[in-house]
Parts: sequence; structure tokens; C-alpha cells
Amino acid sequence: MKDRTPRDIAVDDQLRAAGAEGAQWLADSGWGPPVKVPVQQAAGWLQETRSRMLASQEDESCTWCDHLIHGGPQPVVVHAEHPTHLVCRACSITARPNRACLDCGKPADSKSPADGREDVFMGPVAIYTRLRCAPCHARGNPRRGTFGQGG
Repeated sequence: MKDRTPRDIAVDDQLRAAGAEGAQWLADSGWGPPVKVPVQQAAGWLQETRSRMLASQEDESCTWCDHLIHGGPQPVVVHAEHPTHLVCRACSITARPNRACLDCGKPADSKSPADGREDVFMGPVAIYTRLRCAPCHARGNPRRGTFGQGG
């Protein structure tokens, strides 16, 4: 194991704090406490979103909202429809009514988590989210939701 520098320790502390803040934010939004599911068992949309986000970070094509760059440690939100652009939770909330449904591509037209059409997966640092429009959500497929094998 390599020796950890003060910077490594500080970054780990910030990531843990951001993860705790993200969990609290989800709980306050009505999602309840986070459920731990290995990424390999998460729904297909989450696996694809995470892979695309990590690839964009690796090839340095990933972009960030200004709040993440200048706002201090905080949860990162990854929208499934655009996983190469990471946003803060305020920008995620603002974008909600205009986000696209991943199933059909039409506007999801969702104003709040209360409508129940958002699938959320919270990783250690990032909150992954996708919205579905009302008709696609009504057709629903539980295996394509937040949890379950593939889909």
C-alpha cells in the first residue's frame, strides 16, 4: 500500500463528506436512506451511465458545472442522458423539468421527486439519476428501474 499524503487524506475526507451530504439530500427529498447495491447488480442504465462518465474522465472530455469547480466539496450529480457533464445538485434540480426520458427521448416533464418517475443510484461520490416520462413510467419494467439485474 502506498503512503498516503496529507492531500490524499484531505481528498478522501472531502469525498466522504460529499457522500454523506448526498445521502442526507436524498433522504430529505423523500428517497429514504441509501440502499447498498453492488454496481454489477444495478440496472443497465446505471452501468452504462457510470461507464460513459468514467470513460469521459479518463479521456479528459468530461465537463463540470461551475458550482462543482468553485463551490467546494459537494455531491456530484450525473444525469444518465448526458453522463459526460457533471453537475451540482442545484443545477440538477433546475434541469429537472427539461430533462429527456431515456426510454423514448421525449421531455420527461418532471417537476419534483414526488411524481416518482426518477430512478436514483447513489455511488460513494456521485448521484446517478435518470427520468422517465409519464407514459414510459406507466409501462414500467421493474428490471429497468434503479435496482435489479441489467435492463
